[in-house]
Amino acid sequence: MIRRLKNKLFATLCITTLTLGVVAAPSAFNSVKADAAPTKTVYVDVEKNVLGEAPILQPVKVTLSDTNTIADATKQAVGDGNVNIVSSKYGSYVTGFKDTTDNQSAFTNNYLTDFKTELKTVTKGIVFRTNIPNQPIVTDANYLSEKECDGISGWMFTVNNVDHANSTYYDGSTTLANVPDGAAIRWEFSAAAGCDLGLAGYLPDGTLNQQYGTYNWNTTATPAFFSGRADKTNLIAKMANHVNKTDTAYTNALTQLETLQATQDAVNAAASAL
Repeated sequence: MIRRLKNKLFATLCITTLTLGVVAAPSAFNSVKADAAPTKTVYVDVEKNVLGEAPILQPVKVTLSDTNTIADATKQAVGDGNVNIVSSKYGSYVTGFKDTTDNQSAFTNNYLTDFKTELKTVTKGIVFRTNIPNQPIVTDANYLSEKECDGISGWMFTVNNVDHANSTYYDGSTTLANVPDGAAIRWEFSAAAGCDLGLAGYLPDGTLNQQYGTYNWNTTATPAFFSGRADKTNLIAKMANHVNKTDTAYTNALTQLETLQATQDAVNAAASAL
């Protein structure tokens, strides 16, 4: 009965359309425009404070569909061709950012002596060896790349100063739907698996896996090389939104961003002035 009533209704509509000479399909057959995916705004910067140098990218604001990933937001921020992103079974990650300065010289001259001593002690100096074929120290004239300063150096990032949420670790493949709106995605170069950034990290134990020619790793995390890592989330967002990038408030904020062991009070004061 329901099917017959529908057929009669459709026939009546067709007759009416022919009679009036107008093509007017029933609304049920109209094409429906899909709602646009929600957008997410994040703030991205790229720092190499451990090398005592200015950021590769000062904080910028990026707005994308929340179906895009952290890697997409990073590429949007720095510009296509200025970042190398690779995929692995663990997700996408960055191997290098475009940078033509002499970073190995900066590492030799500017990396803190206390950090280097601690790194040598924990790893028994193995990360500085240049005769391990499967753990090379590389030279890249066009990018600041992983393994450029020692065998474990590379890029790390945090989202609002943490590397995970709800027991799930962020990686480049994480969609923006899974990060807070207005989050700061802070990329930082490290020569010690994050220990030189004020974070705990897993370091080699100083021995080699003879079968594969690679490091053996400690199964417990090494504590941070310094305490009191400042949360610069608010500072990064305010710097990105600040219009005058040459005024005193911004330059003071940039100083705090570049200061590896900045205090939280100094960071908060700089953010408040923006």
